Amino acid sequence: MKKININKRRKLFMKKNVLTKGILVLLVITLLAIGFTGCGTVIPTTGTVYMIVTGGWWYDLEMDYMVQFWGVPPGTYALNNVSIGNHFFEATDTGGWWWGYDGFYQYITSGINYVYLYP
Repeated sequence: MKKININKRRKLFMKKNVLTKGILVLLVITLLAIGFTGCGTVIPTTGTVYMIVTGGWWYDLEMDYMVQFWGVPPGTYALNNVSIGNHFFEATDTGGWWWGYDGFYQYITSGINYVYLYP
């Protein structure tokens, strides 16, 4: 068996030690980067609703009993960032519900949703 000088042993050990520490540092940085940024999966939690209203008068358009559009003519109206789930949509004639009314519940998904109102 060959005897290796103690200085050579120390240099060889130091080279292995530096390599091991470098790999560990890269591994820690990689894990932290994945932890802070996530895995790239994004779950949408809102959708866009297009309220399509037909009729011959002017209407107040509501979602979940809150007026979204006041006194608007028939047409298409967009609501952005609507949470996923059941929502109540309604159109009421500006003269009162006896002149024209339509309302119902609809489940809203992520993406684009169409709500058709016929007051």
